[in-house]
Amino acid sequence: MSDDPRKERRKDILHDFLEWIGLVGLIYGPVDRRLSIREALEKALKRPVPYISWWGCFGGIALFLFIVQMVTGILLMFFYVPTDPEAFHSIRYINSTAPFGWLIRSTHHWCGNGMLFALFIHVIRVFVTGAYRKPRDLNWVIGMALFFLVVSFTLTGYILPWSQTAYWTTIYWTDLVGGVPIAGPWIKLFIRGGEHVTGATLTRFYALHVAVLPLLTLVFMAMHFTIVRKLGISEPL
Repeated sequence: MSDDPRKERRKDILHDFLEWIGLVGLIYGPVDRRLSIREALEKALKRPVPYISWWGCFGGIALFLFIVQMVTGILLMFFYVPTDPEAFHSIRYINSTAPFGWLIRSTHHWCGNGMLFALFIHVIRVFVTGAYRKPRDLNWVIGMALFFLVVSFTLTGYILPWSQTAYWTTIYWTDLVGGVPIAGPWIKLFIRGGEHVTGATLTRFYALHVAVLPLLTLVFMAMHFTIVRKLGISEPL
């Protein structure tokens, strides 16, 4: 008896993918002989998956959109100037003059929204299917931390165009943070860089957006995927 046609198809796709990697450049061959990249990929990609459905793909979609965000964000950093007098004008330059700047910025904007939406659906799916129960309870906590990190990306990135809308929205939600008992006023003072929203606020939000939050996200993603790899994908109810 032959194997399941779907398994055969996956094997063919894997074989073609690895053959393509084997043809990439003159550097790959010597590197692979020392690091056994091909063997590692075969071991990772041949791991069986208990079931596949669209509801189970939103975590991977969020990961893909995060990679797009990293690439487009790095490209935007070549033109964006995070200072009080130049931030708004640099955004106008990106939109109107920089080669494909409008496309890169639009992709960054919409992929950010898509990543938040995909992660929200992923969280709902995990909750509804009970995948947050032991032994995956720690991974649920890490996943929720990732969700709030993505929300923080949205909040810190909103001020970067330094427009009137961004300015007044930042005043509004930092005032909300300042209303938190005990620690609220200190947090508000820290994220604003003073009593009011100024150029110092823009600089702090930029540092959070391009350095602190990506680093934290990568750390939590590494822990999240390590646990998924260790425990496997949860079965449906």
